[in-house]
Amino acid sequence: MNPEIEILFQDEYYIAVNKPSGMLVHYYKECTDTTNLMRFVRDQTGFYLYPLHRLDRPVSGIVLFAIDQTAASELKKIWNTDQVEKKYTALVKGEITAPGVFDFDLSNENKIKQTAITHYEPLESFGAWNTLVEVKIETGRKHQIRRHFSRRCYQIIGDTAHGKGKVNRYFREHYDLNRIFLHGHSFKFIHPITHEKIHLKCPLPEELEHVLLKLRTRLNEPPREMRQGLEESLAPSRPDKGNEKHY
Repeated sequence: MNPEIEILFQDEYYIAVNKPSGMLVHYYKECTDTTNLMRFVRDQTGFYLYPLHRLDRPVSGIVLFAIDQTAASELKKIWNTDQVEKKYTALVKGEITAPGVFDFDLSNENKIKQTAITHYEPLESFGAWNTLVEVKIETGRKHQIRRHFSRRCYQIIGDTAHGKGKVNRYFREHYDLNRIFLHGHSFKFIHPITHEKIHLKCPLPEELEHVLLKLRTRLNEPPREMRQGLEESLAPSRPDKGNEKHY
């Protein structure tokens, strides 16, 4: 039986849903897993869907599909303009005290460097151990958020590809976190056909809220095993070269 996918927004042109962590957005030839979000939403709604973007498999949050080809083409015309804004919530290793931007290039699969811009703003600090941040991207490179934060030694908690294994293991064992702490919580766009301002919101899933609740209760005095387990991971390390701006 297919899982029930939460629908966040729907009109005659677009449909937005809440993608669970661990699910592909759509099928691609390099992957043998045919279970994917687009298929489930298609079966649930009866619409043939056109993908507009995707989230990494372990990431949860807002995903938008077009219901017809014309609607897809019209939105893609403004996709990389200020008429579209995507924001994410992430929990990272270390302490971030001020807003900033990562704007160093990232290489694609063919080793070609591409412009990549990631804005971030701290929302809540858990001492020197972790920071909850809101992230906004101007570009959409593969694993952009995860790679930008990792290259600056602020690895996202639970990221098995670009994170810290010791930190991830600690959060699995003590916080029951078995996924990446990265969630697409806000999506704004100017509807290219009706010209309405659309603002979609998607709260953090329960398993991520659970982690924050436990972190808040342990904020004053992290357990001894946490201090010992993370001490090495939090030691200063040399970040990769690139531009990092604070404002």
